[in-house]
Amino acid sequence: MRLARPALLAAGLLLNACVGPDGTAPRTATAGPRLPTERPDAATCASLRPSRWLPAQGQAEPDAHLRAVAFQYKQDVRHVLSYQSFRAKMRCLVEDHAVPLMRPGLPMLLVFNEDIGLMALATGSRGAAVRAQAASPVAAPAGDSLPAGILAALGLLNAAYAPQALAYQARLGPIDPRKQLFVAATDTSARAFSQTFSDLARDYGVYVVASNNQPRYRASRDPVDIALFADPDLGTVDEVYVATTATVTNQTLLWGPQDLHPEAPRGETNLLFRNDKVPLTDIETTLLGLDEGPASGAAARANAAGHVVEGFRLGFATSLPAFQWGSDYGQPPPVDPCADVRGSYMTCMNSLGVEVVVQAEANPGRWGADVAGGWQPLEWMNSTWRTVADPYAGFLYNLCPHLVGNLLDLPFDGQSVIAKRGGRGAPAHYVGNTEFINGTDLEAYRPYLGAKPELIALAPWVSPDAPRAALAATGTALAPGSGEPLENDYLETAVWADLIR
Repeated sequence: MRLARPALLAAGLLLNACVGPDGTAPRTATAGPRLPTERPDAATCASLRPSRWLPAQGQAEPDAHLRAVAFQYKQDVRHVLSYQSFRAKMRCLVEDHAVPLMRPGLPMLLVFNEDIGLMALATGSRGAAVRAQAASPVAAPAGDSLPAGILAALGLLNAAYAPQALAYQARLGPIDPRKQLFVAATDTSARAFSQTFSDLARDYGVYVVASNNQPRYRASRDPVDIALFADPDLGTVDEVYVATTATVTNQTLLWGPQDLHPEAPRGETNLLFRNDKVPLTDIETTLLGLDEGPASGAAARANAAGHVVEGFRLGFATSLPAFQWGSDYGQPPPVDPCADVRGSYMTCMNSLGVEVVVQAEANPGRWGADVAGGWQPLEWMNSTWRTVADPYAGFLYNLCPHLVGNLLDLPFDGQSVIAKRGGRGAPAHYVGNTEFINGTDLEAYRPYLGAKPELIALAPWVSPDAPRAALAATGTALAPGSGEPLENDYLETAVWADLIR
């Protein structure tokens, strides 16, 4: 049975009589999209697109409450030459995929992928060696399970940020050497990541979600802090951003269109919510040494409960947490799913009234490939599709943007999707999900086979659907060091949908 949901629709949303050209009848709200004065021109945005690119595709509703856009961004070192280049690319994603969908009075939620700020650690002169490495033989793979190129890059960046790392070791230490880079680069992350997305929300009058690995920080005008932590490329600055803790989490942040916290540092004055990822992946714990979000108690519940946006309670399940149900599809959830959310994060969110699951993704591996549970796109249905189809859950939507592109010797790939409970669109499926292979695919995944009407907006993959062997060959050709014409030729696009009740 479907569990009852609390009535969370915000008061005061009145039907607007103006009907847009896409057939929607927007609603007035406290915030609405707008065009800022700082906008990259069309030629600039066209020049920043990868060779494989498609405009956003999605589904409009005649009585929408919130329009959501999920970006499938292709990472590229040319976008992190400077703070300005990263900012320009992020604004071009909005210009290309969100601005054409803006309607007066219809609020917008823009969802960017997990780890979108990771490559920004290679910004400026301190990242020049890593950017050069990306174009060298060191970027070739040593096998998907041993990213030697990533390890080499982390070593180069640790050397580049050594003065800051030593200063933080003295102030906050001892700091695990695996994560000290993220602490040392706090000023870079605040400028490249936090300020970029905070400004996007404010300037375009939208809600923005994006993710990064970083510690909490404060602004400082202390000359000692400026001398220790200022970016050498910026010359004279009157303020730097200083880590207040050695705890480094994989954070998914939600910004709103208005400043609410004037006392906060730049990048957080319009911050509405911060979710700390729990549980973490093996790469995050063993390679990067990140800190897990709260797993139990009041802190875990608050972390999982999310935030209400335009009447919808948004919950944040960044990649791995979106697969943690505590039971198989169609089976009763654990009695107390919030007792330890590491094994039942999704059912905990469901018990707390979350309606829209934001599943930001940076999937480190080939999309067309077998993993521990069998075919990876089939396994992915255990998160995105199950969110809106499991009879023991009451989630209304799943928003899942994927990071794509090779990061040195580590591929990132996937198909971005928006799923809706009770969806009535043309049935769709991830590539390779029309066949089930006994002995390879988990039996629990059999309900995930075939096209599903709940997948209302699904990004295509690099190639059309085909037998799994052919899809796996395509995944191999895309991967780092393949030497094939398809190497790193991933698709950049976006999917969108109108959220209604």
